[in-house]
This record gives sequence, structure tokens and C-alpha cells, in this order.
Amino acid sequence: MRRPAAILIPAVVALACLPSAVSCRPKSHAPAWVQAAPGDSLAAFSGEAGWMLTHKEVQSFIARDPMVERALDLFLQKARINPRTETGRVTFHLLGMPQVKENSLQKGLEHALIQLNQFKDPAALVGALSESFPQEGSLRLQGRDWPLYVILDVEANGVKAHIRAASDEKGQIWIGSLEALTRLASKEGLASQADAALAAEWISPRAPFQGYLQPEALLGGLRQNLDESIVKELPQGVTALFWSITPAADKDQPVHFELALAGQPEGISRVAPWLQRLIAAANAVQSSPGSAPELMQEKKRVGLRCTLTPDQLKLVMEKLGQPGISFTLPGGGRKA
Repeated sequence: MRRPAAILIPAVVALACLPSAVSCRPKSHAPAWVQAAPGDSLAAFSGEAGWMLTHKEVQSFIARDPMVERALDLFLQKARINPRTETGRVTFHLLGMPQVKENSLQKGLEHALIQLNQFKDPAALVGALSESFPQEGSLRLQGRDWPLYVILDVEANGVKAHIRAASDEKGQIWIGSLEALTRLASKEGLASQADAALAAEWISPRAPFQGYLQPEALLGGLRQNLDESIVKELPQGVTALFWSITPAADKDQPVHFELALAGQPEGISRVAPWLQRLIAAANAVQSSPGSAPELMQEKKRVGLRCTLTPDQLKLVMEKLGQPGISFTLPGGGRKA
């Protein structure tokens, strides 16, 4: 089965060296995509639209799930969205966990949800949605009923999948199967979960690339995918992991990296050996000394931020079971 999970678990973290002091960092609000993210999200990969929708390596990940790729392409074409000039953000969520025998088209799509938000003209985006796709039914979000729009209906081997899109009062667009959208509507948001909210506060809201993992739930269903990953070595009780990446304009310049984990105090107190293993992986390819990472620690969360060389980031991603990606922003500098 081609799982949407394949595009939703990018590299989690890489560190240059272990800091010797604990420091405090002022709290920041959770990124906008987190505030609206579904509570069922087990993993997410979020990036600037212009980069996510044109980057060849990201596109190859999306292509692993042909129906997700087809639905997104169709929406972009009919809504007349130019990825190269758009300023919004695209986020891929993994909802729930595909079971071993869930290899049908419908079951696969039940677990993928696409979120588009922070676009420069959300009213125009919602208008393009209503003008380009027929309306069919409604979805209750944030206490209101919002129209559902037909993106496409697919049938393969006698199995039907109904891909729909909906918007909300903030002008965000959600694309997924009826099953995935129903799950979005029936659960409280990710930001309402205490541990997720704590961890999300410690990544930069404006970082071009961000992600989230729910480690314990993922390990229960994606053991095969994570067998070679250091994620499986996290102590029990760590329930939320957020990361962010802010590249430099020059592909050879260091990448700014942030990591935040939250959970039970017992789990957070045992995270240090796990961090040391991450450090060792990065040091294995350290080509030049970087700035000393900053450590932030509280009772229920721990955070780190540092700079990495592109080679360090690439190798650690590969050690985490992920292909190397060039996180270089086209024609611009760092934004966070």
C-alpha cells in the first residue's frame, strides 16, 4: 500500500553539540497551522506553499499517494493558484493510523488531510473554491455549517473514494476524503491538547518548514517505518514533538533548527540520553564548528535550537529513514 504517511514524517531533528547550560526563552504563540490542526493529527509536515508545491523532492513524496497528488493538483489548477507567487502555507496531516490490512483506496485516503492557510488573499481562495467546484452537502466546523465542494470521485477495484474540500471562517481550505473531513469536524483541535500546545510554543511560528509527531501513537502503527529511527528510542511519556527549519538563502550556509518536546515530567526528565544520540549522529558529519545550541527546559517540556550544516541535516534525515532534502529557499533569505 502506498501510504500518505510516507510524506508526513520528515526528519525530526539534528544537533551540533550538547549545551552546558539551561536557559529560558519567552513563550510565543503556536503557529497558525497548529492552532487549526485536527486533534487526530499524528504527524504533520508544513511548509511555505511556493516551496512545497514546486520542490521536486517534495513532489516525489506526494506522488507516492497518487490520489492525494491528483486531488491537490486539480484544486490548484481550477482555483487558479500560482505556487510560484503564493505566500501561504500547505500542511499534510496523517490522521489516525492505517492498519496492516487497510490496503484499499478508500482506507488509504481516510488518513490523509491537506490544509491550506495563511494565503495572501483568503477571500479570493474561498471564492475560487466555490466558483470552480460543485457544492454537495456541508461540514460543521467551529460551531457552523460550511459547504462541502466536490474535488473528485474515484473508483478502483469496486472501491469508491469521495474527495471533498471545505473552508472555515478563517479562510483556510481543507482537502480530504469525506471520512478524513468528518474526523476533522468531530474532534477538538491539536492546540487544545496541553502537551502539543506546550511544545508548539517553542518553535518559531514563521519558520518556513515545520512539523509535528505524536511519537507513542506513531510507534504503535508505523513500527516498520521507524525501525531504524531514533524516534523509537524516545522515553515513554513524551507525547508531542515539534520541529522547525529556517534555511539560509545560500544553500551552503547553516540551517537554523528548533526542536521542542513535551509530555509527562518523568519522560521529559529522561530525554537527555536521547538528545546525546542525536548529537552523535550530527557530529559524525560535522564539517565546521557551529554556534552552541541553546537548551530550554521546564517540568513538562524541553527545547533546543541550533544551526546545522546542510550535510549534517541531510545525513541525520537519512539516519531517520528519510531521503535527503535541500531546504533552500528560492531567491530569499531567512524569515525567522
